Amino acid sequence: MSRPVPMVLGIDTGGTMSDTVLVSEDGRFVIGKAQTTPENEAIGILNSLRDAAKKWNMTVDEVAKSIRTIIYSGTIMLNRVLTREGLQPLGIITTAGFEDTLRMGRARQSWNTLSYAERLHAISHFHPEPLVPRNMIMGVRERILVTGVEMIPLYESEVEEAAKKLIERGAKAIIIMFLNSWANPSHEIKAAEIVEKVAKEKGVSVPIFMSHRIAPVLGELRRLNAVVLQVYAAEPSREQFRKMEEAFRARGFKAPLYIFTNYGTVVPPTFERLIHTVTSGPSAGNVAVQYLANLYGLDYMVGTDVGGTSFDVTTVVARRPIMNPFTIVERYEAAVPSIATESIGAGTGSYIRVDPVTKSLRVGPDSAGYRIGVSWRDGGVETVTINDAMVILGYLNPNYFLGGEIKLDKDRALKEFERQVAQPLGIDVYEAAWGSYMMVADHMRLHLEGIVRGLGFSPENFYLVSYGGGGPSFVAAYTAGMRFAGVMVPEVAPAFSAWGTTLADIGIRAEKSLEAYVPPLPGVKPLGMAEMIMKGVAEMLKIKITGAAEMEGIRGLLSGQAINALNSAWKELRGYIEEEFKRAGLAGEITWRPAVRMLYAGMLDDIEVDAPAIEVDEGLLQKLCESFDNLFEKVYASAARSREFGYVVTRAILTGYMALRKPTLLEEKEETERIPENAFKGEREMYWNGKWYRASLYEMGLLRTGNRVKGPAIIEAPAATYVIPPGFSTRLDRRRIFWLEGGG
Repeated sequence: MSRPVPMVLGIDTGGTMSDTVLVSEDGRFVIGKAQTTPENEAIGILNSLRDAAKKWNMTVDEVAKSIRTIIYSGTIMLNRVLTREGLQPLGIITTAGFEDTLRMGRARQSWNTLSYAERLHAISHFHPEPLVPRNMIMGVRERILVTGVEMIPLYESEVEEAAKKLIERGAKAIIIMFLNSWANPSHEIKAAEIVEKVAKEKGVSVPIFMSHRIAPVLGELRRLNAVVLQVYAAEPSREQFRKMEEAFRARGFKAPLYIFTNYGTVVPPTFERLIHTVTSGPSAGNVAVQYLANLYGLDYMVGTDVGGTSFDVTTVVARRPIMNPFTIVERYEAAVPSIATESIGAGTGSYIRVDPVTKSLRVGPDSAGYRIGVSWRDGGVETVTINDAMVILGYLNPNYFLGGEIKLDKDRALKEFERQVAQPLGIDVYEAAWGSYMMVADHMRLHLEGIVRGLGFSPENFYLVSYGGGGPSFVAAYTAGMRFAGVMVPEVAPAFSAWGTTLADIGIRAEKSLEAYVPPLPGVKPLGMAEMIMKGVAEMLKIKITGAAEMEGIRGLLSGQAINALNSAWKELRGYIEEEFKRAGLAGEITWRPAVRMLYAGMLDDIEVDAPAIEVDEGLLQKLCESFDNLFEKVYASAARSREFGYVVTRAILTGYMALRKPTLLEEKEETERIPENAFKGEREMYWNGKWYRASLYEMGLLRTGNRVKGPAIIEAPAATYVIPPGFSTRLDRRRIFWLEGGG
């Protein structure tokens, strides 16, 4: 084949590894891995890129000449929150009476990141410490109603006094968040003018952030959290992204850098709402799962990402991700849209301990991260990990970890596992390692099954995609007995999320809260709440209902109000998105994708539904309601539909896209099941369920499409190890996706 021409560089930095994927014009790709360097992520990224480039016999400088797009996803912002090293001190000016919003928080913020078992125990619940101390939060009198009508004017003198105190106390930025500014931002705009005037008089420059610019949605806590996180964690990241760009420029790269968002698009580092990129890594994995769903024509898929520190699960229903209207950032719930991802602290680097009192085994949730385990002496780890267990069990090749870049010491792993785990439990060291491996696999399986069944489905409805550096090592164990429709392990699994970043377009998403009631569709008799609302409107308008004609008139009136509200909201959001594209210097055709969040009147949880067009009329509104009915039936069940109650549109959503050139998955001609001789690497002892087996070893990259490998076997790649237990087999299809089969 001709020499590849790298086109896109995808990046995913995690707590353990920095993954890169280089994709060529014809769809070929290579994966790079290197240990994450938290103190300067650019170092780890360039090390990873160097690892990828050498697989095409290229240098980083040679790659730089042809790359057209660089896309980053990672943990810069999240790490800043976790380590409490963000911009501070910050000042907040808010509606009088709401100064303690951050301290009061919300009950679920005390348990929203805990496992299901831990959520049951109040002793495990604790609220996160607010990022802004109470003495830096000032209240001023004002009140806008949810309708947008001013009830109490802004007390401008109180704003002036608050600004003086916050500046005197050293505020490096001031946030303005009034109760219903999402409905009418006039008070926030005026307050910002006053703060700017005070700062000028004092001879200081203080950035001002208004909540309606960052998150114009209902709900003061999540909105305030979004703005605080934006200023505390996202704004300082702009400087890091600048340094990252400089590091690339120094190596000859001319391609622009984009940041992956929580909802599956990319944005320039200048994007105002940079907080929309805080959980980009898991979202990139979901985009790649969606790509496979469309490629294979599958409606229901679940993606499972096994990393060094966590096990992340994301789902695709009706070939669309499940979108959350908020994002959890270290227990803070922020009004930032994101693809739904459920995570637990279970990964290949999870620590293994024996409880000194109960003499029971405990795995995680803390992790050695990039330091791997005691088997890597240079990591300085003293507590054994799951990686150590897999070395002992024969799954990992001590001389081929990261392609041999890191050498692992099996003897040290055995000695420490014997001392720390096997002896305290009074069992054989290999049984101790197996028990540890299966315990974390059981945690993964229970978490996975809980999510799938919590959606109202059985595993048989879903195809599963396993990825992440540890996914192929665990997939047979954590899917055992669940009978998924199919289990897929992509060859690109070790850098699946990085690959997912390369599949996205530039896309800026904006949202605005609404409360627009839509009565039942024609032909559906209004019942319950719908009947009450329609009769209430009739009384307010002094219309006497004598038959169907009057009810139809009221239905038309309510529908018209909903149409006007939606059109107005989408017009406002379109203006904001166009402004952001212009600010970033991006010119070109914008493709619009409107959507709404809806629910049946009286329900608590809404669902995101795509709209067929951006201009709303009676016909389009009806199609929107019908689409909601169909999606609701797929997400829940037809018996749960409540069309007779009518609908409520809770949020208008608009995303503007500019297309990026994207790679396609290379398809090869399927060959016979016969495995090439050069792919066979020999045999190794492998422990599985109490027995030792002679496992055949294969090099993943040398297997050909159509090959079938029967267990016990281990398929090795520089960045991943695929474990095929006894009773299992795997087949490589023409798109270089492995399908795991068997296991009873």
